[in-house]
Amino acid sequence: MTLYPSYARPTTLADAVALLGSLSAGGVVIAGGQELMPSVNHGVLAPQVYVDIGGLGELRGIRETAEGVLALGALTVHRELQTDPLVAARLPLLAHAATRAGGGRQVHNRGTLGGNLVAQHPLYDLAPSLLALAAEVEWVTCDRTVRQPLALMLADSRHGLGTNAILTRVLVAPMAEGLGWAYEKLKASGGAYGSANAAAIVQLHEGVIASVRLVVGAVAERLIDASDVAAERLVGRRFDPGAGEELARAVAARVTTPLSDAQGDGAWRRAMAGVVARRAVATAITRAGRA
Repeated sequence: MTLYPSYARPTTLADAVALLGSLSAGGVVIAGGQELMPSVNHGVLAPQVYVDIGGLGELRGIRETAEGVLALGALTVHRELQTDPLVAARLPLLAHAATRAGGGRQVHNRGTLGGNLVAQHPLYDLAPSLLALAAEVEWVTCDRTVRQPLALMLADSRHGLGTNAILTRVLVAPMAEGLGWAYEKLKASGGAYGSANAAAIVQLHEGVIASVRLVVGAVAERLIDASDVAAERLVGRRFDPGAGEELARAVAARVTTPLSDAQGDGAWRRAMAGVVARRAVATAITRAGRA
């Protein structure tokens, strides 16, 4: 006898986390479904209960908090990140990165910020920029609320997000005036996953690099925060071809276990990590100089 999964659509966040807490196993959170349903269709996942949080108004909206940070609801879709005036003004790096996501209009209009981050997919586009921006996340279970740096969430899969915990919002401090930023991505076609990507944020002082943040993705199972590598080689210097090549070699060396898949083999992905890192920093410096 075939057993069909159950479906629940809670009307409040409290009801949603209570339901997840009552399930011993087999429950899964669904919102936009752009990450979940392909896995179900290919037999990778077989949920017993779908807990649909798509109707929870508590998880929607983009607003500035009393702390002066931007709170991005977990149900914010890519299209909203691309077009929201507050995001465009305060977090231009994130707004731009959202435009580079593959999959076309369906993904942009249905894929959520929360689903994108919870998936922890190494090829996705939003996490590198949010990590460079030192974003924090907030998530809840039936008995606690947790706020922590995004970096910690991405480094640990034991939080139960998507099964017994729900990501509620992402918190990001607005970018300071005068910063240069860039998101560079290599991909084979418009709708394809990236083969390598990099997010960079640079501050200049009289043409000299004063600070730099650099995160590289799509080349290994986890994002690579190469800010220390970039700072060691670039802070206190003017950016020239020599500095760019030095940075590219150092970043490539950080990719010790590169991905090898349909987007490119490991050796090529390692080399491309250095290429996108150099390009991102160069573009960020150009923007900072204009500012």
